Amino acid sequence: MPPRVAVHHLGCKLNQYEAEALKAGFGGGGWRVVPFAEEADVYVVNTCTVTGSGDADSRRAVRRARRTNPEALVVATGCYAQRRPEELRHSGAGLVVPNTDKAGLVDRVREHLGAPPGAAAVHQGLTEAPAPGPAPGKRPPTTRFLQIDGAVAEGRTRGTLQIQDGCDEHCTFCIIPSVRGPGASRPPAEVLAQARNMVEAGYRELALTGVHTGSYGRDRGEADAFAGLVHQLAAVEGLERIRLNSIEPGYVSDRLIDIAADTEKVCRHFHVPLQSGDDRVLRRMGRRCTSSRYAERITRIADRLPGCAIGADVMAGFPGEGEEHFEETSGLLERLPITYLHVFPYSERQDTPAQRLDGHHGGDVKRRRVRELIALGEGKRLDFHRRHLGRRVRVLVEEEGGSGGLASGLTDNYIRVRFETGGAPVRANSFVDVVLTRARETEAFGELV
Repeated sequence: MPPRVAVHHLGCKLNQYEAEALKAGFGGGGWRVVPFAEEADVYVVNTCTVTGSGDADSRRAVRRARRTNPEALVVATGCYAQRRPEELRHSGAGLVVPNTDKAGLVDRVREHLGAPPGAAAVHQGLTEAPAPGPAPGKRPPTTRFLQIDGAVAEGRTRGTLQIQDGCDEHCTFCIIPSVRGPGASRPPAEVLAQARNMVEAGYRELALTGVHTGSYGRDRGEADAFAGLVHQLAAVEGLERIRLNSIEPGYVSDRLIDIAADTEKVCRHFHVPLQSGDDRVLRRMGRRCTSSRYAERITRIADRLPGCAIGADVMAGFPGEGEEHFEETSGLLERLPITYLHVFPYSERQDTPAQRLDGHHGGDVKRRRVRELIALGEGKRLDFHRRHLGRRVRVLVEEEGGSGGLASGLTDNYIRVRFETGGAPVRANSFVDVVLTRARETEAFGELV
C-alpha cells in the first residue's frame, strides 16, 4: 500500500493554496492523500501566526495529529514554524520545515523517512529536528514557489493560484514580513503556465493569492503589473472566472478596476483591508492610506461594478483606539457600500512596534467592539443578499446535494447559494442559473431555472 499523508492548513488563502500544492506534490509522488482526521503515516500542518489564536490552533493541530497516530511523522511548516519552531516541536512535531524550505517539503519528508537509524527518534520528538533556517527578521525573499500541476487529490471546482509572496508594508501590528520575507513576485510565464495546467485539470475558477497580491511586480520595478497579469490571465482559454484576493487600498488602481469592470471573467468581488476608519489610528498602525482615500477607492469600485461584493478587514481594540476613534471606524463602514466584514481583535505580537505602544486595551473592550462590528457586517451582508432576491444569478456548483439535499455553489459576486434542483441533473463543477427567493446573512436560497 502507498504511504498515507494528511495535510491541514490554518489561516489565510495563501496557506490554503500551499496545502493544495503539497497534496498535489505528495499525490504526484505516489502517496495516498487522506483527510486529516484519518490515520496517516505523515501529517503536515501548515501553520499560522497572524494572531495568538493562530498560534494556539497550530499547536492543537499538531497535538491532534500526534494523538490520531502516535507512530506517524508530524511535520510543521508555515509562518508559526518559521517564527517559533521550538514551540511546535514541544507540541509533538518531529520535523519542522520553515517557509524558506517549504517548496522542498515533499523531498524533505522523503529524505527524512529514508534517513539512517536515529532519524526515527527525531520524528518521535526525542531529538532536535533540522534547523529552522534564517532567524525571524532575516527572512530572505522567496525564490521557489509551490506549484499545482493538476487537480488536488480531493478535487475542487475553484482553485487558488499563488502569484507572489512576502510583504514590504511593515504595519506596526503585523509579524508577517518577518516570517514571509520581502515581496517577491512569481514570474508571469510561470503563473500563466500553472493557470493553463489547472484549467486543463478541470478548474473553472482561479482565485489569485499571495501575502500582498496588489504589490505584484513592484519588486521588479513595475508599478501596475498586477492589473497586467489579470488581463493576461483573462486570455487563458477555458478559464471562466478570475477571483481577486485581498488587495491593499493603495494598490487598487484605476486600471485594475477598469479591467474588472470591462472583463466578464473577472469576478465582481474586491476585498480591500481597512483596519481602522480613523486617520490617527491608521498612522499608529503604520498604514499607508487615509480614510478619505479608502472611501474614494471603495466608491469607485461600487460605481464601476454594479452588484460588486466588497469586503473589508477591520481591527478592533488597537492600542490607543479610543471610543471616538472606534465610532469613526463604525461610521465610515456604515456609510460605504461595503457588503461584508472580516473583524479581528488586536492581537499583541512579540517584537512588533505596536507591542511597545501605550494605550493597550483589555479583553472586554476588544470583545465588545468586535461584537458591534460583526453585527454591522452581518447587517450589510444581509442587505446585499436581499437586493438580489427575485434576480437570476449564475452559480458555479460545488455540491450536488449538500445540506438538506440542496445543491450549493458560489456566484461571481461572492453569494453562497443553496437551491432546489427539482429533480434536474445538476453536476458539480458546472454553471447553472438560479432565481434567488430567500436570504440570510451567510447565504441565499433559490430555485433552479
